[in-house]
Amino acid sequence: MTKPILGYWKIRGLAAGIRYQLAYSKVDFDEDVYEQGDGPDFSRASWMDVKNYQGLEYPNLPYIKDGDVALSESGAIHRYCAKKWAPDLLCLDDAEMYGKTEMAWGVVSDVKGFVTGPCYNGSMTKEELAAASLPRLELLAKSLNSNKFLAGDKVCCADFQFVELLEFVDFVSAGEVYRVYPQLKVYRDRLFGLSGLKEYYEKAEKLPFNNKVAKINN
Repeated sequence: MTKPILGYWKIRGLAAGIRYQLAYSKVDFDEDVYEQGDGPDFSRASWMDVKNYQGLEYPNLPYIKDGDVALSESGAIHRYCAKKWAPDLLCLDDAEMYGKTEMAWGVVSDVKGFVTGPCYNGSMTKEELAAASLPRLELLAKSLNSNKFLAGDKVCCADFQFVELLEFVDFVSAGEVYRVYPQLKVYRDRLFGLSGLKEYYEKAEKLPFNNKVAKINN
């Protein structure tokens, strides 16, 4: 059987959470990797030259190809992969739980958007970004005082996105995030200890968080 193909830049970015989810779901996948050029031009030609020839209705990165299916947009990819390979991630059998998973997705996406912007537009230093990011995690951390995962006792798609966000905030804050919110370290270790994801995370190449043009990167 043909493996699904995940297409993205040679970074962690929006694809890291998808990679984690596929690993957790025990899905063997291949990747189409696009690399941004070095400065000063930081060419995106590796993707721009081929983006309109990928069979995508809305050409963008990340994308997934699975047989005759070709999808872009990270949220759609997470949900497609869950529906096909790990339906329990969607919590569709319980309206309240489903609503909570979508609520968590929205909250995490908002924080990720806030954190990612300054990395590229240079509006904050690394230290300023760390200081501004920590308060935005307060409610998520509070939720995890009593919950194993973002929506309760069950893993959902948002968890894979959130744990990667924590990886980045851990980097910019030099570990301060886990001193302020120790429950987030417990959560992070719990998620990365899950079967499938544990093995993937231990062996996966640790790519840069952001693209080469970013002002804040590892």
